Amino acid sequence: MSITEIILRYLAVFILQFFFNISKVLEIKYTYEKKIPQLLTNTIWINLLSLGSIYFSLASMFKGDWLIIIVYIAGGVFGKWFAMTHLEKYKYKIFTFLRIDFIIRNNNDKIQS
Repeated sequence: MSITEIILRYLAVFILQFFFNISKVLEIKYTYEKKIPQLLTNTIWINLLSLGSIYFSLASMFKGDWLIIIVYIAGGVFGKWFAMTHLEKYKYKIFTFLRIDFIIRNNNDKIQS
């Protein structure tokens, strides 16, 4: 495996764990606020992000690359920190970019009608 592939794998694991932990924080928030459509949409993202990060992490570990554990944990810690300290500032920009706000608003409109 080349150095470029290793770096890309580390980057993929870090980013997937980062967004996985942000989604976990949102899961708690949506559960507390009883926002079912947002919670269900978020649950899909949690599962997809989890599968991706586990796949890349285990593939590296089976090849003897134990440094991936540090990358996995670092992505998770950074994601949790970001979600707890900065998410409210950036939430609208991120969700607008991903068009998640449009999906959530449409689901809320359907439920309330």
